[in-house]
Amino acid sequence: MIKFLSRFLIAFLITFVLLIGYLSYFGISTDKFDNLIKSKANEVNRYVKLDFKKTKIHLNLRELNIVVKLQNPQIIVNGNNILLSKLDLFLHLKSFFTSDFLLKRGEVAFAKNDIKDLTKITSIYVPKIINNRLNKVFSKGSLEGELLVPFEPDGSIAKNYSFNGKIVNASINLTKELKIKDLTTEINHTKESGVKIKIKKGLVYDLDLAKSTLNFQQKKDKYRVESLLHTKGEFNFNQIKKLSLLTGLNLNYFKDVNGKADIKTKIDFDLSKRFKIQNLMYLTEGDINYFEIQTEEKKIIKKYLPEYNSKIVIKDSKIKLSNSKSLQNLELNGLIKIKNDFNSMKIKESYNYDNKIFSISGDIDLTNVRVEVSRINFIKKATEKGRVNFNINFLLNKYFNINKFEFLNKKNKIYLSNIKLNNNLEVENFESLEVKTFKNEKKNNDFLIKKSKLISISGDLFDAQPLLKSLFKKSEKQTFSKNFNSEIKINFKKAITGTNDDVFNFAMIANINKGSYNKLNLKGNFSKDEIIEMSIYEINESQKTLQVISDRARPFMKNFDFIKGFEGGKLEYESIISKKVSKSNLLITDFKVSKVPALAQLLTLASLQGIADTLSGEGIRFESFEMKSNSKGDVLNIEDALAMGPAVSILLEGYVDKGKTVSLRGTLVPATKLNAIIASIPLVGDILVGKKTGEGVVGVSFKMKGPPKDIKTTVNPIKTLTPRFIVRAVEKMKKKKQEESK
Repeated sequence: MIKFLSRFLIAFLITFVLLIGYLSYFGISTDKFDNLIKSKANEVNRYVKLDFKKTKIHLNLRELNIVVKLQNPQIIVNGNNILLSKLDLFLHLKSFFTSDFLLKRGEVAFAKNDIKDLTKITSIYVPKIINNRLNKVFSKGSLEGELLVPFEPDGSIAKNYSFNGKIVNASINLTKELKIKDLTTEINHTKESGVKIKIKKGLVYDLDLAKSTLNFQQKKDKYRVESLLHTKGEFNFNQIKKLSLLTGLNLNYFKDVNGKADIKTKIDFDLSKRFKIQNLMYLTEGDINYFEIQTEEKKIIKKYLPEYNSKIVIKDSKIKLSNSKSLQNLELNGLIKIKNDFNSMKIKESYNYDNKIFSISGDIDLTNVRVEVSRINFIKKATEKGRVNFNINFLLNKYFNINKFEFLNKKNKIYLSNIKLNNNLEVENFESLEVKTFKNEKKNNDFLIKKSKLISISGDLFDAQPLLKSLFKKSEKQTFSKNFNSEIKINFKKAITGTNDDVFNFAMIANINKGSYNKLNLKGNFSKDEIIEMSIYEINESQKTLQVISDRARPFMKNFDFIKGFEGGKLEYESIISKKVSKSNLLITDFKVSKVPALAQLLTLASLQGIADTLSGEGIRFESFEMKSNSKGDVLNIEDALAMGPAVSILLEGYVDKGKTVSLRGTLVPATKLNAIIASIPLVGDILVGKKTGEGVVGVSFKMKGPPKDIKTTVNPIKTLTPRFIVRAVEKMKKKKQEESK
């Protein structure tokens, strides 16, 4: 009996093990749960139906439950079929013996379904307007993966479901213009970590997205999106403009952008139910292989960098760009080409969204760049080494603060500290400015400017050539703003004029009120007995007077391009300056000129070759030159200009439209003819020149008109002089006689 029982138990155990093994591996077909499964599935959502051919029951030994494997399963959503490669339902063991359908979880797998099948499922969960948007976003591609759905004891779906899968060769339309092509990704989803997407390959325009990742997490009524985009390849301006719509970058100052880069960008933001981006933050880091920027041309840059090209090229550079709710930061370190060659540069820029303030600092090598600072007569050649270091903050259309600006070139140094400019780049306030420059290896500036209660300017050397050149020009550009008020005190040991007429013991005191000089006194010495004086004083609120007296005229005349040789002379200049019109009188006495192209051409055309030869040789001496003029805007109107000398006298009038047109007309008379005519005037002739007579052609009338570099001159002989010429000549000759008789 015992032997029988033993054999029975062994046989039973073997049979049981074989049965368990068979149920675990092969399973058994049954229709016990078919109707129940379909009805339960349809209870979840009336738009979703589950269909399959048959079911097989497997025993899950590891979890001690039943696995119901549906054969040829498919989900029908609103009449649309979604094919599944697997649908396994895990039930409690007692479900096999009772009518209770105690579902623990479901495992769903699908292979290479069209990516648009996603919208078939989402159509029953999200609003129609959003689902239509999703249908447009997913253009093509396939979706495969496995979904694990746990169930609560009451049969409802638990929240901790998970998904693992991938999208293959998909096209996604983020916007009409922005598309992701050839996208292959791995997708993982859990309750704790949300949706994680790892991009294996994909293209946005010509930028490769491989190794990029995205993470989506649902938080209350919105989604949190965290992404790391790895973009590598070439790009152009049209692509950048489309991408800027997502990042909010301002491209108003650019005309063209293109290049090649390898960039990693971390973008985090919240996405509302209506797909509105909120709380955007991003961080971009990487390598710029080549980056070409075409900007609007800036006259202020061209003024100091005359060879500056609005197309800037950056290469072999590192970039770091970050953006948060309140601040945007940019760091750029590499090589920049402003003209023909590349120079090193380090630039940091930030923008505060709260107060709208930009801050920019940098260190740029200017070795291959020509630099000009006309106000101090400084030029750095493109072949010379140079570097600029700066720290500036500004509020667009409001002000610019130059906290620090340092330019170094060989022995040259220009240093600015705490300069505040308004929107028109006029000085509102400043702390200090230090200048030390050389021209042709010879020092031409060495001074320091400081401002406390008053502006103090002192030093060994000052190049006054730009100052002298500006005296005869009316500038619309103001140095100081209307809010600037201060006293100025200046002392230089020496001021350079550009000739051998340097000024020693150069001193000036002045007062600036509402941005302009209302009082100025300047004095200096050419020698022990030769002086220069200049003064400005107010006539009334709308008019000022500028007066210059100089025992040497050459420093002033050097700045007129049409006169190449000027010797001797004394100068008196007076100008009444108003906001619209300036009226001036200029008197130069006892001087000599040579190499004056316009005058040489005029003398030759007038057949006065002898005088023309004198002009090109020793030069023509003039006893005086007096000119009355007025200027309005860019137009200088010459009301009357008379030059008288032993060889020739000239009376002229006309206008000069700066940089555009020169238009002059007048009369030229040899001195012998002029003396003869004046001598024939009763009493006046006897007194001025004695009894002399003249005959033949008296002189020529002339016209000169055209662009400054292409003036056409015409002459016509005249037999008699105009009364105006005679009257002006008589006045000058009377005045000379009176001075000689004293």
